[in-house]
Amino acid sequence: MELSAKTLWPLFPLLLLVVVVSLTWAYVYVVRQSHGRVATWVQGGALVCYLLAAATAIASESGGMSANVHRPFSILTQILIVWSLYRIWGQGQQTLMFLNLGAWAAILADTALHYILVR
Repeated sequence: MELSAKTLWPLFPLLLLVVVVSLTWAYVYVVRQSHGRVATWVQGGALVCYLLAAATAIASESGGMSANVHRPFSILTQILIVWSLYRIWGQGQQTLMFLNLGAWAAILADTALHYILVR
């Protein structure tokens, strides 16, 4: 199997879907379980930042903007996910931990795929 964009392109939308579903599910979970304002803002912020990152990344593929525009949104998303993980560490919130770790793993896998394909 050849590592090229032609063979690996289906992974990018799949990873995007994993992140969006995980962050949306985590946001709904935080709101329904009444985890407080800070948790709601952190999860909501991570979801909004990732949607902005995805939208700008898709726009950059068509040449509408620079390919680097989505990176600050992605980094901010990761910061918010890590902040959420830090807040819930040791509180017995396995569902929220699983959802945030899944989203973060998919973001890192997307980054690794981009790195592999550029090399």
